Amino acid sequence: MSDDHRRGTVTLALLGLVILLAYIVPYGFLQNIESWYGAFLFWTLFGVVAIGLIFRLVWSWRS
Repeated sequence: MSDDHRRGTVTLALLGLVILLAYIVPYGFLQNIESWYGAFLFWTLFGVVAIGLIFRLVWSWRS
């Protein structure tokens, strides 16, 4: 298995984990928090991490 293929597999696994956390954290850990800034911080971090992982995944694509 080449390094690019292995890196893509790891990145996809991390992206899957981040997407799973997008369901678990708001409905589990943030469920009883009344303030809006906890959710805002989570979704901001989620967006930055997801965009970073997708950028890493498509960076080495070739036509």
